[in-house]
Amino acid sequence: MVEIRFHSLGGQGAVTLINLLAQAGDLVGKHVQAFPFFGAERRGAPVKSYVRMDDRPIHLRSQIYRPDFLVVMSPTLLEAAVREGTKDGMVVLVNQGKEEDAALKGFPFRTYALDATSIALELGMVVEGMPVLNQVFLGAVSYVTEIIPLEVVNEVIRRNIPPARLEASMEAARRGFTSVREVAVAGRKEGRERTAAS
Repeated sequence: MVEIRFHSLGGQGAVTLINLLAQAGDLVGKHVQAFPFFGAERRGAPVKSYVRMDDRPIHLRSQIYRPDFLVVMSPTLLEAAVREGTKDGMVVLVNQGKEEDAALKGFPFRTYALDATSIALELGMVVEGMPVLNQVFLGAVSYVTEIIPLEVVNEVIRRNIPPARLEASMEAARRGFTSVREVAVAGRKEGRERTAAS
């Protein structure tokens, strides 16, 4: 089983993200479990969300305390996200600009970053002044986890996004996939070629 824990702010789109990932997992034949955990349900408040994927039925119903992948959609949440629970070999994906990468050079986990906020802003993916990051992170999670191919991400977007927003959503996922950079190499796996299907 692969377990992914997401830390986000209300309004960034994490709940939609985990639902899209669940559909993508189903399309590749995985058993999937996806659910959010809210504190104060308001824009800007911290939100935790969880995804499990396995080749067999999933019977666990708990939150995820020691994830295989930790996805942090706001850099302000990174410290709290790590305190929430980690494990050896965990991979971290964090939303931050390149100027912040140096601070993570000694981070004890294999860590990737992308500037999802800038991508969303460039593509006009903003609701009530807050960048919506779900489609950018859909592509980034595809790249980092290697579970869901980008072509399956694209199919899920086609099935769920209205035509007026489809082109921007597909571009957001593509740029999320191709913009991930490695910033800390603890527990590093062999690298692979990055390709992005259109």
